[in-house]
Amino acid sequence: MGRCDVLHRGAPVSYYAAEVRRSSATSTTASKVTVGTKIEVFWEDDDCFYPGVVKEFNEDGKAHVLYDDGDEETLDLSEENFKIINSTDETTDADGENTERSSGGNYEEYKRGGAVQNFLTRSLCERWRGELGPSRLTELAVSMQKKALLDTTKDNYGPKARRFILFCERDQRPWLPASEATVLLYIASLLEDGNIQSASLQPYLSAINNYHEDLGHPGPAKGRSVTRAVKGMATIQAELAVQEENIETQRTWLPAAHVRRVHEAALKFNPRSPEELQLLRALTYVVVAFVTFGRPDTGTSLSRQHVHCGDDEFSVVLLKEKGRRHHRVKRRLTIPWKGVALLKELIEHWEFYRDTAWSISAKTQPDSYWLLPEDPKNFKASVANDWIGLALSELDCRPPEGGHFSAHSTRKGATTCARAVGVTMEKVCFLGGWSQFSSAVQHYIDPTALRDTDMDYYFAWLTWSQ
Repeated sequence: MGRCDVLHRGAPVSYYAAEVRRSSATSTTASKVTVGTKIEVFWEDDDCFYPGVVKEFNEDGKAHVLYDDGDEETLDLSEENFKIINSTDETTDADGENTERSSGGNYEEYKRGGAVQNFLTRSLCERWRGELGPSRLTELAVSMQKKALLDTTKDNYGPKARRFILFCERDQRPWLPASEATVLLYIASLLEDGNIQSASLQPYLSAINNYHEDLGHPGPAKGRSVTRAVKGMATIQAELAVQEENIETQRTWLPAAHVRRVHEAALKFNPRSPEELQLLRALTYVVVAFVTFGRPDTGTSLSRQHVHCGDDEFSVVLLKEKGRRHHRVKRRLTIPWKGVALLKELIEHWEFYRDTAWSISAKTQPDSYWLLPEDPKNFKASVANDWIGLALSELDCRPPEGGHFSAHSTRKGATTCARAVGVTMEKVCFLGGWSQFSSAVQHYIDPTALRDTDMDYYFAWLTWSQ
């Protein structure tokens, strides 16, 4: 089954065509990358770009990238969100267009960010027009400055300046001119968010200085206090990284008693008809596969070649996250289970439908998965996660009438799911996903709960309490 087979489920042809064009543009841009090319690679976990240089290409055509912070990674650039940094310090994204990104806000903030950029551009052009005075060349000179400014604000300080301005507005502080104290509070907010490393902080400070200086004000993100704040941020982040590494158990198996408790509540919601038992059985297989393969923070980016299946057990290499994305520790986990053959079959479906759905939706990874009525307004997210439904359909399993396998990663979604299965718990997560509640311990289903006699009865809702 290919993309077209998925599209008959309702994906607009125009949307699919746009994705084809994007894929083509990405491949074209990737073909322009050679050894020595400076690029910036976007990492969704950190919500930012990491600059680096392409050192070499392996026999598969993948690029070995050495990042400025010392990290190294081998990437298939045709599948990555990256920008080429050319000799004039302008950047181009994978579509070959100048990049303008929202930096960590919601859609309303993103729209507001566009207004901020328009304000900056208009203010600077008015300043130049006033300084140049009446001349037949004034408009041409202003036009040249405007063209250069638009490129600069899109590719250089624009998104980062908007992030600072939005912070000032939320904190009800003036952003033009901004004070040094406001900059210190902004650095503290970046530390609290945890998405920006101190080594990547300088472009954010330069953005503040640049737009101030362009508008005729001294840059506030300078001086000893700001320098000390950056050093302090680095020290605190280093201490937090050490604390993370010293935690013996970051993730634990969900006790079998909790699985049974939720199962009993689920059966009240779903009587045990043969069709529903078939669905529950398939969902159980999904749970086991999801724990093994489902998410990058549970040790994924794995595929069939990482799994070693025997007659009654399987083992997998897990990547345990430690701090930043490139600090990973490999360990092998072996789980006795008589459903290995079924697991192999599901993994085949898992990988194919995952890759197909993600390519259509232009997503790189899913969030948590919930059994909820489909939201027609959120078509893109539904398609992105419909691969679970597609895989189960191949096993002749369908969700209950009116239900749909979709993605939610909010407290509201968790509460809705708890209510749907009649479980009154403070926290609910489907398929052992990453905690959305900043819990120190992450829970996954206990394999010992998956005895053959219980296989038909376990519903894939995982819950826990403090």
